[in-house]
Amino acid sequence: MSVFIGTNLRLIRLFHDLSLTELGERVGVSKQFLSRVETGAETVSVQLENSLIEELNVLPEFFYHVDPNPISDEQCHFRRQLTTKVVLRQVARARGEMLKRLVGVLDDHVDLPHYQVGEADPDSAETIERAAEKFRALFGLGLGPLSNVTRIAENAGAVVMKVNGLAPEIDAVSFATKRPLIALNGSGRSSCRQRFGIAHELGHFSLHIGVLTGDRLTETQANRFASAFLMPRTTFGSECRLAIRGTRLNWSGLSELKLRWGVSKAAILFRGRQLGVFSDDQARAGYIRLNRHGEAVQESEDHLITNEEPEIITESLKVMQNHFGVPQSAIAREMHVQPRLLQALLMSSHPENAGNVVSLLSVSRLS
Repeated sequence: MSVFIGTNLRLIRLFHDLSLTELGERVGVSKQFLSRVETGAETVSVQLENSLIEELNVLPEFFYHVDPNPISDEQCHFRRQLTTKVVLRQVARARGEMLKRLVGVLDDHVDLPHYQVGEADPDSAETIERAAEKFRALFGLGLGPLSNVTRIAENAGAVVMKVNGLAPEIDAVSFATKRPLIALNGSGRSSCRQRFGIAHELGHFSLHIGVLTGDRLTETQANRFASAFLMPRTTFGSECRLAIRGTRLNWSGLSELKLRWGVSKAAILFRGRQLGVFSDDQARAGYIRLNRHGEAVQESEDHLITNEEPEIITESLKVMQNHFGVPQSAIAREMHVQPRLLQALLMSSHPENAGNVVSLLSVSRLS
């Protein structure tokens, strides 16, 4: 006999960003009762189950399906995990769990790129620099600016997706699952922040396998990887001198570097200080100026850098529909959810020209 799984109710409640009180009011029970249902201490009547199905946009099978590989704490990589509120992390994790289930269905039907992010040693700045250089070499990316970081991550076998409903405090969250996932905040982050965020998450995938992240050490290590990946020391170190005029920062030079390399001025200051081009005082003065001019989050040139759109989910859905005749409603059914929940999870995207980065899904199959 199938048993109602309370943790599945908790998962889908958090996916919808509902508190126990809010959901209880919608289905006509107390928050205390719902809490006991989620812990397995109460049984669910047919009437309540039907109400939950309708309210949460799932199919009945959703509450009875056992996930053999739930996401563990060590598989979640949040920016600033220790300072992000627990409830916000829980909602983001629930979004990631549902994204994982969608990708699992797609992976069963479509040949996605082979995962190629190798494990690296995070113990020193030098080993992290070498890990980023090795990643570039693996994909033949050279040592210049990267045209599309999103596409690189997808070609490396990760799935990148913009996700609605993540809190403003969360730029990105990644999940080191069987098919690694990078969930980006869909609420209008600049392209520079998105590119750095993806590189940061690739750093976690490479450096922190099975490691609980979010503390100062692991965040610093992932930032080092992202900086080295986006701005290689052998080429960027010399170009970065464009941002110095005498003993002062050259702000027109900083802007020129930003537009060429697709990184923020703050990231350039950070990397330049790492490479010894800027002194601590020069970097500090640069950060202060950015704050004073209202550029701590959004910088003045951000609109000049093309936004990158994830492609792999969109293209997989097209392949399944156009080549195999599998509509999104069938995908939703495999996820044990209603089509409108799948629509809520998906965000429409229009892939940009990928520049010198190869596109995805050259080979597909039907299982």
